[in-house]
Amino acid sequence: MSIGYRVLGALAICISFAAPPFAISTAIAATGSVEVSTAPLLWNPEDRNETRTGKLSWAGGIEITSPNKDFGGWSGLAVSKDGAAMLSVSDTGHWLTAILLYDERGRLSGMAEAKMAPLLGLDGNPVAGKSLGDAESLVVQPGASDSLMGTAYVGFERAHRIWRYDLKTYGADARPEQLLTQRHFGRLNNNGGIESLEVLPPAEPGGEPRILAITEDTLDPLGNIKGFIADGHDIAWFGLRQREPFSPTDMAVLPDGNLLLLERRYSPLAGVGMQMRLVPGDSLGKDAVLDGEVLIDVGQRYSIDNMEGLAVRQDENGDLFVYLISDDNFNPLQRTLLLMFKLDLEMQPDRTPAPMSEGEDIKRLQSPGEDGSSAEAGQSEEAGQEPM
Repeated sequence: MSIGYRVLGALAICISFAAPPFAISTAIAATGSVEVSTAPLLWNPEDRNETRTGKLSWAGGIEITSPNKDFGGWSGLAVSKDGAAMLSVSDTGHWLTAILLYDERGRLSGMAEAKMAPLLGLDGNPVAGKSLGDAESLVVQPGASDSLMGTAYVGFERAHRIWRYDLKTYGADARPEQLLTQRHFGRLNNNGGIESLEVLPPAEPGGEPRILAITEDTLDPLGNIKGFIADGHDIAWFGLRQREPFSPTDMAVLPDGNLLLLERRYSPLAGVGMQMRLVPGDSLGKDAVLDGEVLIDVGQRYSIDNMEGLAVRQDENGDLFVYLISDDNFNPLQRTLLLMFKLDLEMQPDRTPAPMSEGEDIKRLQSPGEDGSSAEAGQSEEAGQEPM
């Protein structure tokens, strides 16, 4: 059966006919276009009539496969404002861009023009190995015409750090600017570091955006999951109440300032699970303990896998659409899925957290050697990842 695909917006046309999503340099031209195949998904294969679960309505989904050995491990996700294009990062240090395709009902149904490129390190070479290339989180400040070729913030585990890439100017040739490392935020669990990343408005007009981060499973003394707001190198810590057996994997700030939090669980007996929480934005602040309403909680009877990446966009009618991508861990028993939902929420007045006052006692962490930062942070510096 033929499906009438449509591509949304002028951005997709520009990408498709004028230039690739990345200006691939000679040094990485061997990566470039990547062959992918997609297959449509039912949200609940046991009940094809179920299209709404919790506060989310199904808006299509695809399973993505590729013969490329580097395809997989997708952990962070961004989607353009018009839904025409996506950008993702993998935990082996790669970018992925693609045009998103929709059917006549506006449901996600495929992708085209997929391209991959390695993330570059401070020295201009591709980040090497899992220890340095474990990119787990992504947020993009859009460029001209709300395109994804703007400023990308990437959070890494193992050698814990946050880098910023100028994609607007350099595309995939961009070398990162190192913003934060363990010298600034201290010890994090090796494989439980910065999974969720967002940017907040600057403290002062014309200033630098603040960074909002939540770890996967690094706990504070009270047993809450650690998170922080960084204003430059000033760190203000807060906690996220655990809802075991779930761990946070990504988040997005909604237009009203509230946080949409994606969480996953896994056990050999129960399999995979996914939930989302809506966290009030006005509860965010130094020493706060965050929690929120559970919007959805589903298990492996649904078309999910190890869901790690989250992106949200709002269309011209004010409707919110949520996109999720899964990390297959390069395991043949797992899948790369891209899912789309309509978020059934009534937007509230803006609750974006206000900048911290000058008199607030912001916690400043000592440098390695004084605060006991992990040995791996030192290894990253020896490998050429020198903190600022």
